[in-house]
Amino acid sequence: MKYDVPFEPTWESLTTYTCPEWFRDAKFGVWAHWGPQSVPRIGDWYARNLYLEDHPQGIHHRRVYGHPSKVGWKDMVKLWKAENFNPEALIEKYKSCGAKYFSACAAHSDNFDCWNSKHHAWNSVKVGPKKDIVGLWAKATRAAGLRFGVTEHNGRSYSWFNTNKGADKTGPYAGVPYDGSDPEYVDFYSPPHDDTSCNYPLNPSEEFKESWRKRTMDLIDQYDPDLLYTDGGVPFGEIGREVILPRI
Repeated sequence: MKYDVPFEPTWESLTTYTCPEWFRDAKFGVWAHWGPQSVPRIGDWYARNLYLEDHPQGIHHRRVYGHPSKVGWKDMVKLWKAENFNPEALIEKYKSCGAKYFSACAAHSDNFDCWNSKHHAWNSVKVGPKKDIVGLWAKATRAAGLRFGVTEHNGRSYSWFNTNKGADKTGPYAGVPYDGSDPEYVDFYSPPHDDTSCNYPLNPSEEFKESWRKRTMDLIDQYDPDLLYTDGGVPFGEIGREVILPRI
């Protein structure tokens, strides 16, 4: 990504930024919030809500897949195969509707990267589809003459996804830890902490912030998107501001 006005990683410098002309004139674009949550087909936020015993998605998960102490999100992402994924046909449909750009969800808040991630083993090339989903979207989008964007929501995963370390309060599994407490999967579920907020984590570890930085930079460097959307404001202070510096 290159910007019309170079800027430094400070709030004052960022006030000089203006959206590029292509984006101001585009009027209409399409975003595909598509990923492993398409497996259960019961709505958004499944990776968080499957661990909530009284939530409709949590009830569904226990009934259909099993208790999250045994079958959690680590198992659901393996079921996502994307065997019928046809990005060329979808992009042509979006273009025929008048879209001038397309954005792919590169990572939801479930800590799963939908690209050939260099810094995170839980990605769509190594697990599940065994396909570079973002790369396939990018190729089809650019071949159709549209601008290509990506969205990333990993900044929230430290807290949003941390419901995986709870336990049922009632029933036959009361007190049995969910699979997020299993140290074997700490690289996916993050080390133990107490924050389960839906918002940005209050005190994320330095390791988590560095992982977010590396993975987001990798996403930018590999696919050179025309647009990068992060879920909310610029995260993690100077780290976030450095990520959105011009890529020269």
